[in-house]
Amino acid sequence: MKTASSDGCRRWASAGVALALALASTFAQAVPSFARQTGQPCAMCHVGGFGPQLTDYGIQFKLTAYTTTKGGDWIPPVAGMVMAGLTHTSKSQDASTLDGHSLTGTLKGNDNLTLDQVSLFVSGRIADNAGIFSQVTYDGIAQHTSIDNVDLRAATTTLVGEHMAVLGVSVNNNPGVQDPFNTLPAWLFPYISSNVAPGPSASAILDGAFGQKATGVVGYVQLDGMWYGELGTYRMQTLTLQKDFGIAAADRDPGALRAPLYARLAARKSTDSSSLEAGVVMFKIGYQPDRSAPDVAHIRDVGFSVNASYFWNQSWGATLQRFGVNAPGLGSRGTRAQIDWTPFGKTVPSGGIDANMRFGLQLTAYDKLDGSTGSAATDANSLFLFAWLAF
Repeated sequence: MKTASSDGCRRWASAGVALALALASTFAQAVPSFARQTGQPCAMCHVGGFGPQLTDYGIQFKLTAYTTTKGGDWIPPVAGMVMAGLTHTSKSQDASTLDGHSLTGTLKGNDNLTLDQVSLFVSGRIADNAGIFSQVTYDGIAQHTSIDNVDLRAATTTLVGEHMAVLGVSVNNNPGVQDPFNTLPAWLFPYISSNVAPGPSASAILDGAFGQKATGVVGYVQLDGMWYGELGTYRMQTLTLQKDFGIAAADRDPGALRAPLYARLAARKSTDSSSLEAGVVMFKIGYQPDRSAPDVAHIRDVGFSVNASYFWNQSWGATLQRFGVNAPGLGSRGTRAQIDWTPFGKTVPSGGIDANMRFGLQLTAYDKLDGSTGSAATDANSLFLFAWLAF
């Protein structure tokens, strides 16, 4: 993903600030291996019976390093996922500018049926106080396989004075992927979206700019189930390591991070039927585009996203989101709405291959796209009909 702006200064400190407000229980990826490990139905951890949105139980499962188990025989921490969709845009695109493949051949100007993603997960408990979420993904449009999100963590629960605390550390490869509330871009709605429809050229630096290309260590603490804080740092992987992890040549980053600082504060309050979470995050770095040259670029970006979700009977869901990014000449704003149906996920796993599915329809409408309004923005409006299988 591209960053929002750059002025090429010699001294460069980058700050990404995001404010997030969620009006429903918040969110980690839907991995059936976790359900088999805990002996709990998907709906125990996930709002609507399917990820990534998390219940209170799911949030604590992530904070305590994915270690909760039903006991008994060891269960292989392996799961899979398939995403496919049909994309329709308000105005047909020039097919010659589209690079990739559909399920019927090459991409065409409109109404593309695509295999968006196939993923293999190794995710679960690896020791009493340690666990992992890891993912390798095949991109069906680019027809390319690479490492995806990885979150290796250790945690313990203890008393700090009179306060119950969860103390932990995460080693991960995508700034924000360790966030237990998933209000940061690594997990933020839309959890599935079209990779064919046009979209903003600019995004906040936390929105994938260094995802899978940087490695970080982040310490965290939760107090009394309400207050939460994180502090950590990141380092860019070498080009050789990026290649070994399957990052495509065009996506590898030759730069380096200088004096990076990641920090996050949040508070969350739950009731029996809803929750409210608000927080602030800072990612302050220097970025050296060429490790052999002394120049360091300057970047500052601000993005926003406010979304609310409602689910009935842990099956039928509706989500509404307002989003935007401020970038000189490339600012974008829009609204996204989704309805979906999850027919399974409410029964205790059998211990075999327990499949879960979600079907949905997603509308994305722009009132500003890359600095343009009017038809230049609305022509990119899209409908995305999707099927999402986890097993």
